[in-house]
Formats: sequence, structure tokens, C-alpha cells
Amino acid sequence: MKIKLIAPARKPEWGESFWDLKTLCKLTGRKAGGAPLALPTLASLTPSDAEVVLTDENIESIDFEEKVDLVGITGMTCVIPRSYEIADEYRKRGVPVVMGGIHVSMLPEEAIQHSDSVVIGEAEEIWKQVVSDAQKKKLEKFYRAPRFPDLTNAPIPRWDLLKFTSYPIFPIQTGRGCPYDCDFCSVKVFNGRQYRHKKINRVLEEIDILRNLERKKTFFFVDDNILALRNYAREFFYKLPPYKVKWWAQASVSGLEDEEMLDLMYQAGCREIFIGFESVSQKSLDSMGKSKINRVEEYKRIIDKVHSHGIAVFASFIFASDNDDKDIFETTSRFINENNIAFSMINILTPSPGTSLYQTLEKEHRLISKEWWRFNGEYVCFKTKMAKEYIYRNRDALLNSIYSYDNIFRRLYKLWDQGVLVRDKRIRKLFTKGRIIFTLKIIFNITIPKKIKIMILKSLWQHKEVSIMPVLFALNFYDYAYNLNTRKQ
Repeated sequence: MKIKLIAPARKPEWGESFWDLKTLCKLTGRKAGGAPLALPTLASLTPSDAEVVLTDENIESIDFEEKVDLVGITGMTCVIPRSYEIADEYRKRGVPVVMGGIHVSMLPEEAIQHSDSVVIGEAEEIWKQVVSDAQKKKLEKFYRAPRFPDLTNAPIPRWDLLKFTSYPIFPIQTGRGCPYDCDFCSVKVFNGRQYRHKKINRVLEEIDILRNLERKKTFFFVDDNILALRNYAREFFYKLPPYKVKWWAQASVSGLEDEEMLDLMYQAGCREIFIGFESVSQKSLDSMGKSKINRVEEYKRIIDKVHSHGIAVFASFIFASDNDDKDIFETTSRFINENNIAFSMINILTPSPGTSLYQTLEKEHRLISKEWWRFNGEYVCFKTKMAKEYIYRNRDALLNSIYSYDNIFRRLYKLWDQGVLVRDKRIRKLFTKGRIIFTLKIIFNITIPKKIKIMILKSLWQHKEVSIMPVLFALNFYDYAYNLNTRKQ
């Protein structure tokens, strides 16, 4: 039996998304920002007597003519229309289709209109039965996870089946779940409130495999909160230094108080933390159910503490809450620049299916769109108290401000002087092999505009050996901010 697993891409007419990382990919010769973790994970769960092929549409086109016996398709809400198109195409050809992932788990009756079967929930305890039933041509319409699966013996994802050189970053997961109850987030519904972890030695084995595939690539721990279980995190960070990997991760504000933990994280290779601040208005945080872990008056102290340990902050902010006032955009812009936050994701509040926010807005008849491709944090999808045009105009202006060359590199230079986002804050080298090779690539690349070349070279050649990846992120987000398409209202 031959199984094809597919991750869909955003359609060009939907416009660029924040995480497309088009400029970064162009400058590094990669094809997509991040590898789809679901595909190699599902492949690892597939019985050995079945052949598995993986197709990420972000890096290659789908060969609909390839002879396969079963197709599995995933997709987050913002790409699910493309998932449905792909599924419909295979079903026209008589190929059975199974769909899974967070969106179809929340709306299985919608998904079954485009597929033969829908997997609801995490796949660890379901997938083998799905494959067995497909082999017998007895697929059921719905397969529901009986529980949140134990991950201690979860197999290592089949990274060897993915074209891993097409991505600049390796995603890796140590655990799932979230005990918090933010009204805009569906993690609690899909992954449960209790945090479940893989065995540390199994995670380290996966890291070793990935390092052997491509040694210098950055890792991103995609756990919703890498510090959810302190004892686990502490043991993991103690064991990580010998692997000599540089990594980014996500953590809650409340988890970053511990000086010893921050020091352990830096020694283990952590160079940036993604933090969901969400708002600089406590009133808005309260309305989102975020106040248990986020207190605005503590933000600056936490940011300074993280920076003092050589780790940068990548912040997330959400706008268009009913409790946002019209000054929130300007206040947030000032906060980002004054606190030298390296990068920020600026989202419009989005009612994803399965969230309490979605349920509330649906009951209040405030949902104005179910064009799922718009549910990516960049469009207004419900009736807001602020005018839609005001939100779009001010979000775009905020992005243009924080990602102007002057502002973004002023923040980066200050961070570099603090020993943040540098190769090693204890060592100063001027002439290094990596710096020289990358410089030559930039100089002789005729496709890179002169202004960008100057900015890259100015960043690279200073008294500290800065990390190249943040420079590329800076250029990418500059292009993203200044190339925002005119929106269709």
C-alpha cells in the first residue's frame, strides 16, 4: 500500500502571510520558512508494511498522477480551502482521502464533505487503525481519539522522508498541552489542559538525527510553552549543551522569572524566546482570559531580565479586542521600540473554530466571514467595535513603523551591544569563515538590491560576531511590512 501525506500551501491570490518568510528564503536559497511537523510525525506512526511519501506544496507541486492508494491531508484553518481543493481532486480520481489536523477536528462535518474519512484529535492512537481499514477498503467516516495520547514512547518523526534542505529551520516538539484558557486559542481543546512530554532521551536522539542531516540549522521548539513543566525543562536544558545547537522556543511571561532557568537556557543554546504578550492594555488582557499569566506592569522587567541573559524577545500582539481603545496601536509601537524587542508579530484578533471566542461571536451573530483563508491573523473576520478600515490602516502603519530600517536596526544594534543575538557573547572574533563566506555571497549576488547589501554588510562587520539569522529576519519583515497588498474589504 502506498500512502501520500500532503501539507497544502497558501494560494498566491490570498497574498503574503507573516510567516511565509519569502525574503529570508530568497536570501538563503531555501523554499519555505518551516517544515510541516505533522507529515513526518504521521509517517512515523505508519505501519512498516506501507510505503509513505510526503509532499509539502510550499516547496513542490503535487503530482496528482502519481499512483497512490490513500491520501492524507492536513491544514490549519487559514489554508484549509486549499486542503479541500486537493482532497476534491483526488476523490475525482477515485483515490480515498483522509483529513486530519486542528481545523477538521473542530469542524468534522464540514471536512467530511471533501473527504472519505476525518481523524478527530491527535493521531497517535488512531492512525494504524485508519491505515488497516483503508487496506481493507472499509474506511469509517470519523475516527475520534479516545484520549489525549501518552507521548513518552512516541516514535521519532521520519525526517528522512522530507526534503529538509528546503527549510532554514528545524521544528521539533518535546510536548503538547496547555493549562491556560485564553479565549482566542484552540490548543486547550485540541491538545488538552495537561502537559504531556516525550522522553528527554528520545528528544535528544531526534536532535542528533537532525544535526546529522544538517548541522548548522537553527532549531525551533514548537511547544506552546517550553517551560510548562519546570523539572522537565531543567533536566532537558542540563543535557542539551553537548549537542551544540542554537534554538528558539515559546514560553509564557510567568515562566521567565527564574534567573537560574534563563541562564540554563542560554547555556543550552537558546537565543530567542517567542512570548505572547498579546496586549499592552490590561483591560484587553482580562477580556481575553490572559490575565492569569500576563500583567502589563511586569512586561518591562521580564524583557530586561531575558535580555540580560543574552536571549532576545520575539513578541506577539493581538488587536481589535472589544476593550482596545484607539491609542492601542501607537502605545504598542512605543512599547516595542522602547524595550528593544527584536521582532513582533502583529495580529488582528481571529476567532478560530473551536475557541470560546468563536462560540461567543457566533452566538452574538458577529461573525462576518467564514472565508477560512482570511483566518490568519491579518483580516477582520467579525464585527469589531473599531471600524474595520481603522484597524487595517493602523496595523499596517504599526508594521511599517517597527520594521522600518531605522527602527529595526536601532533595536538590533542595542541588543548586539548587550550580547544578545550574537554568536557567543563571551567571544569576539572579527574574521570568521562563516562571516567571510556569507559576505562574498552577498556581494556577488546580483539579485539583492544595493540597499539590502549595505544593511547586511553593516550588520555583519562590527565588533561582535552577530548571528546571521536575525539579520535575515529583519530584512524579511521589512519587505513584508512595506509590501502589504491593498486589501479587499
